[in-house]
Amino acid sequence: MSVPITYNLRGPGIEIRYHQGDLTIDGDDLPLGRQHFEDGEALTTVATEMGTEITAVVLSSSRNGTKITLSVLLPEVLPGDRAESEVTGAAIITRQFRDVLDGPPDVLQEYDVRPLTGSASGP
Repeated sequence: MSVPITYNLRGPGIEIRYHQGDLTIDGDDLPLGRQHFEDGEALTTVATEMGTEITAVVLSSSRNGTKITLSVLLPEVLPGDRAESEVTGAAIITRQFRDVLDGPPDVLQEYDVRPLTGSASGP
């Protein structure tokens, strides 16, 4: 039986809240600032052996054609006696240059990896 878990994490320049297919991101240096995503609309969630991988399309195309996505890796948390657990995660901001206006460069992606720390809490 799956127990709903709420994740609240922070890292350099980014804050993340995730709960049952809802992702809220905020950060000073993120395109468009605070954003909210729901599963299915520009948000995909995949359970892997590394944990839960959540990917959101932050900006489908900038003025020059750059696409920006945010991938978040969260650990699996088992229900237990504790109401809250300390967790770590990772946020990866990807700039994809495949569709830039003047043609793509030799390297098609650029990554900005940010460590996350925070909490996971159950119902």
